[in-house]
Amino acid sequence: MFKTVIKTAIEGLPDIYARGQGGLLDVALHPDFKNNSILYMTLAATLDGDAGGNTSLYKAKLVDKHLEEVSLLYKATPNTKKGQHFGSRIAFDNEGHVYFSVGDRGNRDENPQDITKDGGKIYRLNLDGSIPEDNPFVSNPNAKHAVFSYGHRNPQGMTVHPKTGAIWVNEHGPQGGDEINEIVKGKNFGWPVITYGINYSGTPITDKTKAPNMEQPFYYWVPSIAPSGMTFSTSGIYPEWRDNLFVGSLKFEYLERLIIEGSEVTKREKILDKVGRVRNVKEGPDGYLFIGVEGKGILRIIPKRMRVLLTAYLVFVGFVSLHLFQNKTKAESIEAGAEIYQDFCVQCHLTNGKGVSGVFPPLQSSDYLLDNVDLSIAGIKYGLKGKIIVNEEEYDGVMNNQGLDEEEIADVMNYILNQWGNSSDDFVTPDRVSQIQKSILE
Repeated sequence: MFKTVIKTAIEGLPDIYARGQGGLLDVALHPDFKNNSILYMTLAATLDGDAGGNTSLYKAKLVDKHLEEVSLLYKATPNTKKGQHFGSRIAFDNEGHVYFSVGDRGNRDENPQDITKDGGKIYRLNLDGSIPEDNPFVSNPNAKHAVFSYGHRNPQGMTVHPKTGAIWVNEHGPQGGDEINEIVKGKNFGWPVITYGINYSGTPITDKTKAPNMEQPFYYWVPSIAPSGMTFSTSGIYPEWRDNLFVGSLKFEYLERLIIEGSEVTKREKILDKVGRVRNVKEGPDGYLFIGVEGKGILRIIPKRMRVLLTAYLVFVGFVSLHLFQNKTKAESIEAGAEIYQDFCVQCHLTNGKGVSGVFPPLQSSDYLLDNVDLSIAGIKYGLKGKIIVNEEEYDGVMNNQGLDEEEIADVMNYILNQWGNSSDDFVTPDRVSQIQKSILE
């Protein structure tokens, strides 16, 4: 599947502030790199000021194996010794602009919602580093004039939509609530006033997932996958993947494929499961997809061999799964469901199934669950939108399709139905899951 190549060291980098998540963050080639050899870099830098560092954007010319004409285009301030949420990714539109992201730098309550401060923003500059005259906040003397959108947490994926030309980003949520956002000029994307995530301690950050004048994510993950890197596949090399979106997962160590129809993600699929922590994914000039995997290097996906391996794997797993489930007892299904619950459900509904009041509904002694088993299955299978009442408390009823297959949905339902006082006699089978249609939710 992969070919070994020789790594080449490049000299002439600016001084880099290496701390926590900070260091050399992203490298992107000028749209006319073939003719001018110019590249752009985001990195953590100290420069002048207090100890610590912050995200900066540089421009340089690559001559042989050395960077020349290195110039600083933007430096976020102030320096801080905090080691988290530097961002950062770079992308170019078709109108002569460079975009880059800076995370909230661990100061969520001040930076993201304040356009006079750096952090928690997407920035737009002209390719020479000057401020575009039509940037959204140039008329505000106190604003950071490079800011293009705000209310972001920690964007670590950025790409251009192949048809609309819009800038898309993915960003890390807290515990749950990773997001994909289509960036719109001057818009507020809500962090931390609204979020689909909670604190790592299990307590709410906010009781709001929506608010006036704040954008909803195009898509969000609950539980978190820790997204990093993002690209569309536009070539004919992978015909079945054309125009699909690919996102790397750091937490679960796979490449995720998302099929988008209109304004909705209709299917998720794991590609190269357990390949390692996927730091980046790019479509190369030759149309192939390349992934950067932590500790392994850069890997290229070869479609023909991949299809053969994937087909053989699915045939084998499908046969084994069918054989096993035909003889699977209720106890065995519940045991398998416990593992799935830990991977996909525990961040929101917690290990004891109590959920978070007003944010994530309880599964413990849940009247909704016991009174609406098929609806609950449909919610896991297709995703759930709309208000629901659980134990006399109202919830927004928003849950994304988790990408589980029918056997996994059956197992996790059997686990949930036999935990925390639910004590159901129901035994959910994959066949029952397969017969439930999306229309039941309407």
